[in-house]
Amino acid sequence: AELSGGTVEEELRALDDLVHLPAAERASALLHASLWGNRADLGFRGPGGAPEPAGGTAGGLVADDGAALWSLLPPGARATVAVIADNTGRELIPDLVLVDHLLRHGHADRVVLHVKPGPYYVSDAMTADVADCVRRLAGASGEAGAIGGRIREAMGAGRLDVRAHAFFCAPFPYGRMPGDLREELGSAALTILKGDLNYRRLVGDRLWPGTTSFTELTAYFPGPVAALRTLKSDVVVGLDPRTLEELERSGHAWRTSGTHALIQVRP
Repeated sequence: AELSGGTVEEELRALDDLVHLPAAERASALLHASLWGNRADLGFRGPGGAPEPAGGTAGGLVADDGAALWSLLPPGARATVAVIADNTGRELIPDLVLVDHLLRHGHADRVVLHVKPGPYYVSDAMTADVADCVRRLAGASGEAGAIGGRIREAMGAGRLDVRAHAFFCAPFPYGRMPGDLREELGSAALTILKGDLNYRRLVGDRLWPGTTSFTELTAYFPGPVAALRTLKSDVVVGLDPRTLEELERSGHAWRTSGTHALIQVRP
């Protein structure tokens, strides 16, 4: 029902505005669209699409390692990238658009999209949801339809693989992932984790001091890892002390309100 709504139609039309942007600007816009994808009022509007939160940092980003992410995926690297999805619907569509960009512009030669075998929470993305979203893209006009066609071609050619490992419905942190998944993610040039729950499973669902090192907490992860997360829980690490002080002084529920987000990377 969400995919057939007018809001999704408007967001898909907005992709036409990105076609003529320089590649670097388009990449940044699509990365931020994926980051903010589970916000009900945001779509493909890029970094400027996030509302300015009162007392927060510019653009609502409390940490931005976007440049480090792209440095790990230079064009022509023939890399495999793993993307661990979060929610379906209006969040999964921008994830697929980002995947298309990675493949089309040579940031990845192959992408493995990890979804859940069942709905761990209500809106979790599963294999059937990927098919629905690709069908919705392919049936659209303009750039969205072109993206849907390219994604179908990539799936047919084996350049986009969708997998649903049972671990993604298990109540464990990533430090307890099974050996087969550890080996697979360890072979990727980068693993991109989407969403709040994946972030908590990555760093540990604990009330860490906000300046705790993201790099140190994720040192166990078998390869380079990036977190794209809209803040919806108290857990947050890797913040600059001055940024943390500013946020804490604001008096706003910046950790849990969904008004702030982060991009954090451990090479």
